[in-house]
Amino acid sequence: MLNSTITENAPFGIFVVDKNDNFIQFNSAMESISGLKASDVIGTNLLKDIPDQTLEGEGNFKQLFLNTKSSLKKTHRKEMPIINPVGELSYQTITLLPLIADNGSYDGMIVYVEEVSEGHRREESLLDELQHAREMNSIYADIPVIFFRWSAKEGWPVEFVSDNISQLGYKKEDFISGSLQFRDIMHPDDVERIKEHTKNLEASNYRYHYNEFRILNKECNPVWVDEISVLKLDADGLPSHYDGMIINVTDRVKAESSLAKEREYLNDITSNLEIGLCIISSEYRTLWANDHLKKVFGDVEGELCYKINNKKSAICDKDAVQQILGTSKNKAVTDQSGFDVNGNLIWSHIISTPLRDDEGNVSSVMQVVFPINEMKATEMELRENKARLESVLKAAPVGMGVVSGGRVFEEVNDRLCEMLGYSKEELLGQSIRMIYPSDEVFDYIGDVYYSQMRESGIGEMDIQVVTKDGRTLDIFLSSSPIHPEFFSRGITFTMLDITSMKEAERELQKYALELEKANRLKDLFSDIIHHDLLSPAGLVKGYAEILEEMEDDERKLHILNMLESNNNRLIELIESASKYEKLKSIDEIDFHKADLVDIFKDVVGDLTPLIKGKGLDITVSSKGPCASCVNTLVSEAFFNILSNAIKYSPENEKIDIDFLDAGGFWNVKVTDRGEGVSDKNKVLIFERFKRVDKKGVKGTGLGLAIVKRIMDLHGGDYGVEDNPEGRGSVFWLSLKKC
Repeated sequence: MLNSTITENAPFGIFVVDKNDNFIQFNSAMESISGLKASDVIGTNLLKDIPDQTLEGEGNFKQLFLNTKSSLKKTHRKEMPIINPVGELSYQTITLLPLIADNGSYDGMIVYVEEVSEGHRREESLLDELQHAREMNSIYADIPVIFFRWSAKEGWPVEFVSDNISQLGYKKEDFISGSLQFRDIMHPDDVERIKEHTKNLEASNYRYHYNEFRILNKECNPVWVDEISVLKLDADGLPSHYDGMIINVTDRVKAESSLAKEREYLNDITSNLEIGLCIISSEYRTLWANDHLKKVFGDVEGELCYKINNKKSAICDKDAVQQILGTSKNKAVTDQSGFDVNGNLIWSHIISTPLRDDEGNVSSVMQVVFPINEMKATEMELRENKARLESVLKAAPVGMGVVSGGRVFEEVNDRLCEMLGYSKEELLGQSIRMIYPSDEVFDYIGDVYYSQMRESGIGEMDIQVVTKDGRTLDIFLSSSPIHPEFFSRGITFTMLDITSMKEAERELQKYALELEKANRLKDLFSDIIHHDLLSPAGLVKGYAEILEEMEDDERKLHILNMLESNNNRLIELIESASKYEKLKSIDEIDFHKADLVDIFKDVVGDLTPLIKGKGLDITVSSKGPCASCVNTLVSEAFFNILSNAIKYSPENEKIDIDFLDAGGFWNVKVTDRGEGVSDKNKVLIFERFKRVDKKGVKGTGLGLAIVKRIMDLHGGDYGVEDNPEGRGSVFWLSLKKC
């Protein structure tokens, strides 16, 4: 930081602000120039606490300060008009030197200020002297600056004018004689505005007067001038006269007007096209922006472009402006993200070109800004979809890929490479012919498979492919065109390795053939049993009965009875086995509506000889008909259940047959008073040849197995329970109602 002793004794004003623009030094010369005390200034903020008339007056010190702070370059301005905080005009030469921190950022500012107002006062007094120095008028003959002194009276009578008034076609005498007043040569449209401005000036404490307006030359053509004048007061402190000058700025105004029109045309065209257009200074401030850019980003003129557009604290190397200012490029094209006036993220396509001064140096940058939010959204969506597809391809348990219209691999996933034994690099760009076992298979798929896709949009087929090491794989291939009408755009496909399934299928087919062969042998064996064994057994039965009638010997009759009994068992076994095998070969049966009670009564009638032979009492109980959709085979089931009860019932006992309503089913229960069935045998007795041994009871072990099969064909149920009376069993069947 500057030595305080040096700064305090310096012959010119010095003040220093820190990186937050707060005053930290303010020397005595600065106190004299500004009219402020250091004790009142130190700690205050330059941009917030100093009056606007001082910061934003005619010289616009605030903008000069901000530009220097942004560029971090030394700035020098000669004879800058400043209105101090007490309202006095002064001219000052100002030098601004930014302080830079080690990291290259702004760290404060040293400002040197030299008072030059005395020189300007001498120039003003020269106007008075010129009235008495006619010989000096020739100095002004050719310069575009005309000096005036006009009275503050109504109409502004001219007391002095320089000879070069002839530039406007007038003579000096026209004014000095009083025939023309200053107001007479002002453009009628500007008179009231200037009168109002002068009235406000005279009523205020300001003495410095600046205006831009039109005057009329001798030919009544408008000429644009800048007027700079100072109000002089008389001894009573009242307005006396104005000393000043007018400068011909017609060329500049015309150029500005032409430029304004061009900008207006450019603004209309670009805004209608919804294209932003702006000019950025070398200090990165927006000098001008068209309406569309303002609509998107707000009032950006005068602001740092990167702060407004990108919400950043410093320019980045990739910024379009930086690419022009920081390099020798004649064009820079970038896609940049930013924030609109509402804080929403937006994307812009920016084309930047340099604007050069007369010496060829880049003075500013023109930017054309195209909105690309929708394009970026689409682009991001495509990237997201691509990422999703790549994720699906990578994680999929099946082989997946894309082939071109020329049947060349364009994309494959890891699983497909693993299946085929190739790397991705070995497959991509190669014809899919490489994985097929022959040209015939390749051509067949090209004809038949592609025809499927044209007809239904999807092709599915079981095929075989050959791996890199020569193995043959069974594959389920499924494909669909990327575009249903243009197969040339490619085909997506999946390949599922079904080799193990196909091998199992072939084994199953082999087993089915063997089973079919075994069934044929079983049927043949059944026919042999039924025909070739039953006929001899029938002959044995017939001869045994004849011999019993012819024989009187008790011993021989006993032998014949045993022979007949065992032969009958053999015949019963053959018939039951044949019947059971017949039932096993039936998968579907026809049903008709019938009354289960009537069917069971018919069975009771068929077994009447056995019932009477054992002196049994049979009771059939039902509350009415029990309609069910059954096949005639159901009578066989009833027969076997009842005959089983008869076999195992003691003589002169009771058998109950009950029909009960069980919702959607009829329950048929046959209750006997025999020895019953143990728990471990209750499940076994309905299997083939699983018969509970009972002394003196004959049977084949197939009767209840036949019952089970018949009930399965009817979709019914069956079972055995203990008789709740304590002795015997309850065999039950369940059949659907009809």
